[in-house]
Amino acid sequence: MNGSRLSRGWQRLMDAVIRPERADLDQAEIARQAREQAPVLWLLGKVQSGKTSIVGAITGDSAAAIGEGFRSCTRSARVYDYPAEAPVLRFLDTRGLGEVGGGPGDDLARLTERAHMVVAVARAMDLHQDEVLETLRAVRRRHPDWPVLLVQTCLHEGYPDDRDHPPYPALDAAPGLEDLARCRRQQADAFRALPGKGPVVVVPVDLTLPDEDYTPVFYGLPALLDALEAQAPGRLAAILQALRRPADDPRARRARPHILGYASAAAASDVVPVLGVVSVPAMQGKLLHSLGRIYGVPWDAGSLRAFTAALGSGTLAGLGLSHGARQLGKLIPGYGQTAGAAAAAAATFAVTYALGIAACTYLSRTRDGRDATEGVEAAYRQALREALDLARRRAESRGAAE
Repeated sequence: MNGSRLSRGWQRLMDAVIRPERADLDQAEIARQAREQAPVLWLLGKVQSGKTSIVGAITGDSAAAIGEGFRSCTRSARVYDYPAEAPVLRFLDTRGLGEVGGGPGDDLARLTERAHMVVAVARAMDLHQDEVLETLRAVRRRHPDWPVLLVQTCLHEGYPDDRDHPPYPALDAAPGLEDLARCRRQQADAFRALPGKGPVVVVPVDLTLPDEDYTPVFYGLPALLDALEAQAPGRLAAILQALRRPADDPRARRARPHILGYASAAAASDVVPVLGVVSVPAMQGKLLHSLGRIYGVPWDAGSLRAFTAALGSGTLAGLGLSHGARQLGKLIPGYGQTAGAAAAAAATFAVTYALGIAACTYLSRTRDGRDATEGVEAAYRQALREALDLARRRAESRGAAE
């Protein structure tokens, strides 16, 4: 029985890789399930404060792609899913601040409950932040313990000449930048006066375009990412950390958010008894199909057999047995709807993530004309350990929130 279950699951997976249009689950459903799991980073700032630049710096997406990718979610807000195919992170942008009649208004309660962290974005030389501060006061009345990260942008607007950026973080000590330092202090003091017990952390950045001739282009980005990880709740922090893991190959950097998004969607699907038997292999197959597009290496029956062999018989047998045990555990009264379902989701997240990382190893080596099977099983096992830790942190953050 285990062998037949394994072969049926892998047949569904292989069908979804080679013929994704015929899979049992369409792409819109995968995106929906991933979207429900993705944490939301709320960017709160006036028009032209640099919110799109922050999204681009975190995701690597172009300003044009981000502009086209934002979609309305309330009267006064829009959301950007990253990546759109299977979101692992969502960016919420409040529109209208600083404009006549703008601001979230009646949408505030809905936006506050949707977000996992709020990031205030303000041009460093702009001391007129009343609308932003008013919204944040309302947010802190609802969530007094929430941290607020203030990102001060467009620092070069305070440079008195055509100089380049000073060494980071010694910005305030640079000669000739006294006016910039004064504005930054006044602005930071206004945000630190917000009600509530949560910290207010200030990070200066200047995220410019290459043709603006400032170096580095993403000035202060490492400090911004460090602050985001430090202040974010567990699940969001874990995802931000996973997205930052170094990768020499730009394709691997592009693939990682896809892997995380599909793994989250598969985990959500596997919470439902029996449904996961069909939906999880289909999602895993669609993930491998999307990775093939990213690496420019199309899958066929032969390459899938080679990839399967490279994973190793022990790995494949373990996948089949563990999936069957998890599905059975979810059907046990008094167990299946609690610990069994949570264990199933965590295991499915880890297995899907590990399959994706192993596939990247295989596809990268295939593209480069090397022995494609070398290192695939080791990559799978290492990724499985990473993913189990990430799944544990995600579960702990959900438990704390509840």
